[in-house]
Amino acid sequence: MNNKILFKNMVLFLFPLLIPVFILGSFAIIITDKYMKESITNNNLNTLQQLEQQTNIVLNEMHLLHLDYNWNPQIILSLQNILDSDYLTLEQKRNLEYGRGTLRRKDIATDYIHSIYVYYMNDKNRVLTSSSGVRDIDTMYDQDWYKEFNTNSTNEELWIETREIAPYEFVKPVPVITIYKNVFKTNASNAEGLIVLNISQDFFKNLISELNHYHNQSIFVVDENNNKLYGNAASDDIEFNDLSPTNEQDTYELTINNKNYIVNQLHSTEHHLKYYSVTEKNIIYFLPNQLRLLTLAFVVLSLILGAATIYYLSRKNARHVSDIIKILNTTNQNEKELIRNVSFKDNEYQMIVRRILKNYIAQNNLEKELNNKQYQLQSAELLALQNQINPHFLSNTLAIIYWRAMALTGKPNKVTKMLETLTDILNFSLRIKHHTVTLEEEIENTKNYLEILAIRSDKYFDVEWDYSPDLKQIEVLKFLLQPIIENSLQHGFDYESDTDCLHLRIKIRLDHDIIRFTVIDNGQGIDPARLHDLQNIINKTGYTTDHIGLTNIQKRLSLIYNNDYKFIIRSKKSWGTIIIIEHPIHSTIK
Repeated sequence: MNNKILFKNMVLFLFPLLIPVFILGSFAIIITDKYMKESITNNNLNTLQQLEQQTNIVLNEMHLLHLDYNWNPQIILSLQNILDSDYLTLEQKRNLEYGRGTLRRKDIATDYIHSIYVYYMNDKNRVLTSSSGVRDIDTMYDQDWYKEFNTNSTNEELWIETREIAPYEFVKPVPVITIYKNVFKTNASNAEGLIVLNISQDFFKNLISELNHYHNQSIFVVDENNNKLYGNAASDDIEFNDLSPTNEQDTYELTINNKNYIVNQLHSTEHHLKYYSVTEKNIIYFLPNQLRLLTLAFVVLSLILGAATIYYLSRKNARHVSDIIKILNTTNQNEKELIRNVSFKDNEYQMIVRRILKNYIAQNNLEKELNNKQYQLQSAELLALQNQINPHFLSNTLAIIYWRAMALTGKPNKVTKMLETLTDILNFSLRIKHHTVTLEEEIENTKNYLEILAIRSDKYFDVEWDYSPDLKQIEVLKFLLQPIIENSLQHGFDYESDTDCLHLRIKIRLDHDIIRFTVIDNGQGIDPARLHDLQNIINKTGYTTDHIGLTNIQKRLSLIYNNDYKFIIRSKKSWGTIIIIEHPIHSTIK
């Protein structure tokens, strides 16, 4: 009770304290989430924009090459003559060295260029390369690029593909991004040559690693046909089709394999490329989540500090109330001794206690006297009810034994059997001094009683027992089954019929702490009017001579278990009767 009062006071004082904490905490979380999400989105888009700028710088190399080898007549004519000639003049050799040197310098000066090829249609099937000058295409280690050349092509735009180049068969291929652009030689309508720019993919991977902000962030680039050109290692785990390619929003969320992702995308209209950033939501929003936890920790800390602050104030009042409750619950009748060790002295609580103590002590004494008298009355009534069973049963049984003895010879037979069984019943009654017995004892006594009934009855009956052996040691009400069975045999037989057979089924179940007895017979049953009268007789508060066995059970159940029991009688004429009794096993009185 002391803890309950203390808790109530703490809640009463802490609630106003927590209101501003929750309001400010919620406001901080909302504002932080808003600006953090905007900041995260802007950072990812800035990353994609930087990647786009670097990609455009690389692609501009192709435009510079295209200006020289597509629009400069001097370079075009010189290179065409070199590719077509069987023998090179001194001037052609100088021009070749100059052209090759120009390409070579680009190759060496820029770390992202792997190699450059410039091809004009020629009968010798030659091409100018940045690495080895003019070479026959048939002798090159890289010939896949030549498949992209089409003399009927009118495409003036560049196009890109990813592939691998291996200088020798025993060397591991190098992944490159190849950029193509047709050569039209001023006013030509169809392609007459091809410029090939091979870019190392490692350059872009290193660039993405420098721009990467989050753990496992996937950054990659696709072309207009949604073919992946390059990306970091984390992007290999992402399928492009899972990213909703038709979604045009710069930032959106999606779920892949039960994981939530934040997707940022940037579309480049200049080269028709798409830049993507894909990050797990729980990683990208790690900081806002940490702020939420800090806010929650602050609330908990405020709760602890507030509880400690008001604990001292609430504890004193709680102790006062607890002392008053202890005084009210004590059996001590000395007023001075009651208030000697209380936590309050000469204050309003002492005045209140002194006022109520006199009335309380007088009322307590009166209540004790009343309870004592009521207990004595119930004990006497219970003993009288229990003792009614033995004379009632023995009177009927001894009369039958007497008439049996007159009819039989002096040999051991049914009479001796009845006497033996009757002795067991008497011993059970005299031996058990309590109101309850174990279920095993109650069943054994009932079976003895059934043996006597089977001998003395002219009618045939059989009994079916249905119970678990695990229930044998449970305490049940003494002489509970005997009156019910006696009632079933007495009122269930049709004495006008010689072929009548009565079947009894006794079912015992345990439901949590409730023991349930169900006695079912297939006798004559009881019509509704008679059943109603029977229930009224059983429920009367006084004693009755009708149905003394059932009334006895009801009275004993009421006295021992108060209202915590059930006594139900159900019957249907010509069908039979069911009697159900339930009582707890945890509050058994002995």
